[in-house]
Amino acid sequence: MSLGNQKHLFDIPEGITYMNCASQTPCLIASAEAGRRGVDRKFHPWSPDRANVGQEKEACRAQFASLIGATGEDVALTASTSFGIAAAARNLSVRKGQEIVLLEGQFPSNYYAWRKVAERDGGILRVVARPDDFDWTSAVLEAIGPETGLVSLPNCHWTDGSLVELERIGPVCRERGIPLVVDATQTVGAVKTDVAVIQPAFMTVSAYKWLLSPDLMAFMYVAPDYQDGVPVEDNHQGRGDIPSMEYTPGYSDTYAPGARRFDMGAADSMILLPICKAALEQVNAWGPAAIQESLRVLTDAIAERAEAIGLVVPPRHQRVGNFISLRSRTALPEGLLDHLRGEGVHVALRGGAIRVSPYLFNDLADVDRLFDVLEPALRG
Repeated sequence: MSLGNQKHLFDIPEGITYMNCASQTPCLIASAEAGRRGVDRKFHPWSPDRANVGQEKEACRAQFASLIGATGEDVALTASTSFGIAAAARNLSVRKGQEIVLLEGQFPSNYYAWRKVAERDGGILRVVARPDDFDWTSAVLEAIGPETGLVSLPNCHWTDGSLVELERIGPVCRERGIPLVVDATQTVGAVKTDVAVIQPAFMTVSAYKWLLSPDLMAFMYVAPDYQDGVPVEDNHQGRGDIPSMEYTPGYSDTYAPGARRFDMGAADSMILLPICKAALEQVNAWGPAAIQESLRVLTDAIAERAEAIGLVVPPRHQRVGNFISLRSRTALPEGLLDHLRGEGVHVALRGGAIRVSPYLFNDLADVDRLFDVLEPALRG
């Protein structure tokens, strides 16, 4: 089901063609209004509305869980992808000589921690080379073998949207007893995701991209087998059976049940939570499958136009539908991004390619606008 153009729910001025959502999405008008309410109660912290923060936190947890086929008990509120990866790295290990499987050019937040784990445990990084045919899935499955101790992957490559079929890789890892860690930042919210199928040990998602949420908001799924792990932080909110702080220091020797023990400190942000809650409610109302179908119409049109002028794109069956890269066979003109921005067209350069990531406020007229500006710029 195509959702049609939802531009009326955003504040996109005329003359702006924004297709850089894999970097940062604009927030909804409703989220901005909710954020202003959050600022007001921070401005006046004696406001009775401050008492709603706990409910908002649990609502965000539940809304995110519904997007991935989990329950609120399986979800922690964190600050970033790197926070979630750090938690996974703290609770996972490999034996000396075992391999940690990663992708070539994997996002830094999902690389640095595993390099440290390899150094800590005497493991080996097994970096899967970028396949010429964009078939990451086959390349990863071929790399998983008797020496594999851990696999950490995204759902797609962050530079170009080339697909990593975790629905095929996850069960193989589970069958062999290999923990799978997933950075799903570029897919959750815009691609249907089911942790029951993927079976990750940990899945982390920054919310400021396809979840339309503010910076410093992220979520982490923790599989039940790992919910008794050790969190990155020892904070008050991550503890269970907490005595009242009105009459005691509030100390507890137990952790909170489920994934809540992994919550970041200050997860009860008076400002960020209402913005995130409004965004997640809207994303759930649309549904990731419908969002994906709607965005694929745009990225397919972008692919067709790009190939017509000699640019290279991942094959349709090897890419997600919410963003795409356009790779030139020759060097890109210097200052290309600045030129596009000057014309009101906003995309990104990643890995030497033009990354285009539209959203529901875009339509086919925006695709025309992109190429009206891009094509002469590439020629000139």
